[in-house]
Amino acid sequence: MARGVLFPLALIAATAGGLAGPADAQDRTMSVTGLPTQIAVTPVLQNGVKQPRQLTLSVADSTDGPAPREYVLRLDLGALKGVVDIDAKPCDVAAGQATCRIKVTDPDRVPGVALTLRAATGSQAGDSGVLHVTGEADGRALKAVDATVQVGGANLVVAGDRLPTGLKVGDTAPIPVSFRNVGSASASGVLMAFRFTEGSKPARRFDNCEYSERSSFAEKRSALCAFDVDVPPRTEFRLPDDAAVEVTAAALHELVQVDVYPDAPGMREYLRRGYPYERGSGPQLKLRGTDGPQTGERYGNATSWESTYYITNTADLSVTGADISGKVGDEVVADLGLRNDGPAWLGDVQDPTEFASLHVELPDGVSVVGLPKDCLRGGSGEYVCPLGPLDSDARLSFPFKLKLAKPLKDAHGKIQVRQAEWSRYDTNPSNDSAPIGFSTTSASPSADPSTDPTPGTGATGGNTGGEPSPSATSGGAHSGDEPGDGDLASTGAGTVTWIAALAVLLIGGGIAARAVVRRRRA
Repeated sequence: MARGVLFPLALIAATAGGLAGPADAQDRTMSVTGLPTQIAVTPVLQNGVKQPRQLTLSVADSTDGPAPREYVLRLDLGALKGVVDIDAKPCDVAAGQATCRIKVTDPDRVPGVALTLRAATGSQAGDSGVLHVTGEADGRALKAVDATVQVGGANLVVAGDRLPTGLKVGDTAPIPVSFRNVGSASASGVLMAFRFTEGSKPARRFDNCEYSERSSFAEKRSALCAFDVDVPPRTEFRLPDDAAVEVTAAALHELVQVDVYPDAPGMREYLRRGYPYERGSGPQLKLRGTDGPQTGERYGNATSWESTYYITNTADLSVTGADISGKVGDEVVADLGLRNDGPAWLGDVQDPTEFASLHVELPDGVSVVGLPKDCLRGGSGEYVCPLGPLDSDARLSFPFKLKLAKPLKDAHGKIQVRQAEWSRYDTNPSNDSAPIGFSTTSASPSADPSTDPTPGTGATGGNTGGEPSPSATSGGAHSGDEPGDGDLASTGAGTVTWIAALAVLLIGGGIAARAVVRRRRA
């Protein structure tokens, strides 16, 4: 979203899997986001005022993977001297280069680099230069990107009303967006990019648009439409009513975003961001001119519009227990599960924080020697797995590695999902908990009958030496990679990624929300 990296038209957003570390770095495709190939800056006005053009650069995984832990961007400003002045924050500027070092403490709120561009004193309309950007993310080099910055030229800004309230599943609503050329030259062709969250989709498909669908709830569906129109300075166009959003069965807390740009060389590739698109069929989507003289008072400097809408819907979270048997001293895996039977997804595109948690209680005589990823030890033999947004058909696996330390007969633990205020969306509480049964036979030869571990004293899963307590984490949640369909998380929790997508959400947006735990879907 134009408000950040969580939901970039470039998000984000991120959305499922664990926070990537060095072990999976080779599989990541990190790239710079938020830098269009063509940037128009308003010339210095007659009264000496310099109108700013603002951008936010960041870094994201173009395959819906996890957010970086840290990144560095280097901006070569030398070719822009005398053309535009650039203020870059938070960056160190020396010898014509801005170096911007960003640490990511919350994977669902990836900080961005804020750029403010103004025409340089003495510059003339038509002056231009190239902004060259390089860098690294988590120690891996990023592909260099360039943008041509020009004083004057076409500059399209967008405005619009909010989507209507009171929408229901199955309803459609026109997208109330218009744009205006506030630049000094005509735009020969226009590109409009649309982003829809999990429970929204384009109401119709058009021949001059191409479409993409992804696994991220924050950027579930995207469309890119090209319009062969000339837009002279101070001219406005608006979307027709045919450009509408449809509310799907999975809808709950939704966001629609529209970005507008001149159809410059390389801009389509920039807006696709490496994702596959397919061309639509049917009629052409045609822009409409606005009636009467226009003052442009409702327009600012934004190239992106977004609107949220909330609808009344329900979801059904269900947990799966297990029956465990073995010999005293055996180590076994209890593969516990949670699923969302829908129809709605669960989460909020503007606040994708932890909204529920999975609680596992174990009987005396069973100890944990390996925790699922992102789960942590609570108190009194209880283990907690925080949950962030869940797709409408999420299927999550929580493999607890356990040791049967005592003779057990008809002993039981419990798995339970607790949803706090989100419970109002779940109308079937009967499947919110399930038993975990245990029984043992005679001890294995290697078992030491003198040992008597208690729940919560075993080592945690992974390579750490102990289990974190809830107070030592940020809710146990984080953003991460987005698997394809059919990929089940064998290690339990994992998120994305508005952000970041919410990501992510924005062409080149720079934000995102508190870290969430999101998981791979079956």
